[in-house]
Parts: sequence; C-alpha cells; structure tokens
Amino acid sequence: MRSQNKHIKLNTSQEQEHIPHQVIAGTLLEKYRAESGPVLIAVGGPGGIGKTTFAGQLAAELSEAVVLSLDDYKTPRQERKHKNIFGPHPDANEMDLIRTHLSYLRDKRAIDKPCYCLARGQIHEYTHFMPQRFVVVEGEISTYQEFRAHIDFAIFIDSHWTTQLNTRITRDVENKGYTPEKAIATFLHSNLIEFPQYGKESKNWCDVHIHCNEDYRLSIDAVGSENIHIVKKYLTAVRPYGCICKKF
Repeated sequence: MRSQNKHIKLNTSQEQEHIPHQVIAGTLLEKYRAESGPVLIAVGGPGGIGKTTFAGQLAAELSEAVVLSLDDYKTPRQERKHKNIFGPHPDANEMDLIRTHLSYLRDKRAIDKPCYCLARGQIHEYTHFMPQRFVVVEGEISTYQEFRAHIDFAIFIDSHWTTQLNTRITRDVENKGYTPEKAIATFLHSNLIEFPQYGKESKNWCDVHIHCNEDYRLSIDAVGSENIHIVKKYLTAVRPYGCICKKF
C-alpha cells in the first residue's frame, strides 16, 4: 500500500504555462519506459472538473492506452435512491467488481466491462475490454484507498466548488434532464458531503495534483517528490499554450 506523498507545489508563472496531458504523458512514458505494462493510471477528483476529457486526452497522447470509466460500475439508481446515497459513496459502486477487474487488467487479462445506461439507471450489458500498455482508470472513486494496491500512478483533479457547481448545473440539466433544483441538490450532497467524506483524503497519496480554473483551464498544481524531476523536465519541453477541457 502506498504511503502519503510529499508534494512540491508549482507556483511560478513559467511552470503554470503548460499542457498538462502532454506533460503527464511524457512523464509516464519516461517513468515506465522499461515496463511493457499494463500500467494503471487513476484520474480522480470530485464531479464536474473535467476528469473524463483529461483522461481521453492523456490516453490519446500515450497512444498505446485505453480508458476504463468507473461510472459504468454504478449500482442501480433505484437502490441508491432508496439508500439516499450518491456517486462518491462506496456503496453506490460495485467496489468488489472494480477490484477484481483492476487485478485482472494488471495481469494482462481481458474483462467483461459493465456498461451503465443513464436512461435505465442501471448496468444493462457487458462488453469485452482488452488492456493495453496503459490503462487510464477514470472516475471520482478511482483514487480511493480501496484501489491503491492496483494503481501505479494517480492524478487528482480539483477545483473551487463554484466551478464544480457551474458544471453540475450545465451538465446535469443538459445531459441528464435534471431540473436546476435537482442539479443543485445533487451537487450539495455529492460534491460537498459525500466526496469530502470518502474521496478527499485520497489526494494525499496521488502523484500529481491538477487544478481546474473557473474558465476550465487545467494546470499542474503540485507533484509528488519522487516524480518532480521528471515532471520538471517535461514542463520545459511542452509548448506553453495551456489546456481547456470543458467537455464532460
């Protein structure tokens, strides 16, 4: 099991002008250059901060990579409603199945990945999922303690609560058909109650902290001491145009 990381904060203007997924991709390719994989990379953090988009960009930059979305491992919506729990709660997710699948992927074994249907509110089918050299495990629970033993490199994305709220209102109303009132209620319970209780401490052991600004521009905020020399190398190698990730 990993211990807590000592993080070094990046705070100069030069260090902030970078493209995060390119910097992290370069870091991973160098750090694991002698390994054939699979290397499991967690991308976690609260809802509404661009995890899905960042995970896709990182996988594309790595080339030999595939994204595993943990949103597909949700328990049935009616069951969560009955328990009055939301996505960050461990009981809202098929935790045992996730652990089993991560273990299989590390062993280079294919899995039958669930596919969650928003309309039905439950898993409705399974699809064959093959690991590649890098497996990007994306979702707000991906950095939870329960999965530490299976993750090689962890990235935590965070933002101010107002950014999360703005995203929740826009996304949940447009994509899920929520009323604004329901979107706000979901945000309050999920982002301000459950995630701080179950997911916030996982930031302590993550290798990289990324911040999502109010304009959805991502920047690397802090790096674990064991990786800082590699990250610094790629911070100077990537062209400084920043990264806008407003697709959730």
